[in-house]
Amino acid sequence: MNRFFNLLLFFTCFIAFSQPQSPSEFLPNYGKQVTYYHQVEAYFEQLVQNSDWIKHQKYGETTQERSLNAYYISTPDNLKNLEEIRKNHLYEIGLYPTKSNAKSKTIVWLSFNVHGNEIGAIESALSVAYELVNPNNKDTKKWLEDIVVILDPCLNPDGFSRYANWLRDVSGKKTHPGVSDREHMEPWPGGRQNHYVYDLNRDWAWQTQLETQLRMDLYHQWMPMVHADVHEMGYNEPYFFPPAAEPYHEQIAPFQRDFHKKIGEITQEI
Repeated sequence: MNRFFNLLLFFTCFIAFSQPQSPSEFLPNYGKQVTYYHQVEAYFEQLVQNSDWIKHQKYGETTQERSLNAYYISTPDNLKNLEEIRKNHLYEIGLYPTKSNAKSKTIVWLSFNVHGNEIGAIESALSVAYELVNPNNKDTKKWLEDIVVILDPCLNPDGFSRYANWLRDVSGKKTHPGVSDREHMEPWPGGRQNHYVYDLNRDWAWQTQLETQLRMDLYHQWMPMVHADVHEMGYNEPYFFPPAAEPYHEQIAPFQRDFHKKIGEITQEI
């Protein structure tokens, strides 16, 4: 009998320790101080190790040799069938010659932190990923039956690391809320840009930078239906909600304008 209870206790502990941890459980200072980039990677690694709803792909390295990472999040069955889902999606949009046996899925790409000093973006990526894989979140589990999420937690690791290391250097154990404190006065070149002091958010079209080139190689392999590019604005600054003011660029098609207006209506309802 004792042996039975010992085995039961062992398996109970094993199951408990196999659950993915939330950001605040894994990182004691989460939400209180900026997270280092190596901690971000460690957090996602523990999600991958403790959940079969997430899969990791390193798609390159930055100039300063930091990893560029993409995480596929969906049901275990979808992740096992990921390549066939990709091919079927490309077939449906006319970019692959043959149809696969996979059922159609919505492909959603989530990008965070193209500006390295907009730390709310990368910090929120941890919470978004956790809620997507959290076994107690029944809503996301239902969504992921028909959705493959491709999550890139940090588009600009070099810029983010520059900012995070600086902020940790100048701030104390408790961060200072005063806007005149030096931790709110980032020196040049700051973390907004990458290693070459280039704004990656201006590089989507020209693709002159290594990070963009590597990312677009993967992006073109998937051609997602939805791409959310998550930024942060200053807490005293107004937020932008579509539709944009006239004039529009001449290359923006009427259906894109209509869609932009619809997104604005949904955003205001939320």
